[in-house]
Amino acid sequence: MKKVFILSMMAVFARAVTSCNDNDDYTQITEVYASKVDSVQIPLDTMAVGVTQELRVYSTFTKTCEGIYSYDYNYTNDSVRTVANFGFKTNEACGDGTYVDGSRINFKPVKTGTYTFKFWTGKDAAGANTYIEKKVAVL
Repeated sequence: MKKVFILSMMAVFARAVTSCNDNDDYTQITEVYASKVDSVQIPLDTMAVGVTQELRVYSTFTKTCEGIYSYDYNYTNDSVRTVANFGFKTNEACGDGTYVDGSRINFKPVKTGTYTFKFWTGKDAAGANTYIEKKVAVL
């Protein structure tokens, strides 16, 4: 009985020691930022009310240390949508080169009209936001 008690106490002690181990050898996201949009794919520029289509929004990232995090989709008014990709940076060393990744956004209009999509491409020399603009007619 004494041996069982000693072995169980050693197991509890070993578990306590390993669960408190501060191991920083894993990748951590250190920054989330607005990533400029490089290109956009909108399959249909004319569609019907209630039909869903997938918009693809692409940005370029540095290999190994960056990637797509999410996107932001804002209604400016009934017919204008502003879209931005968000990227992340990790504590990994960046690799050589870049790669393209992006967001998929489902668009399902509920009324007719022309929708204008503005995809954020960064800022100009004066500090003003710039956009790629695409229009979709909904019949």
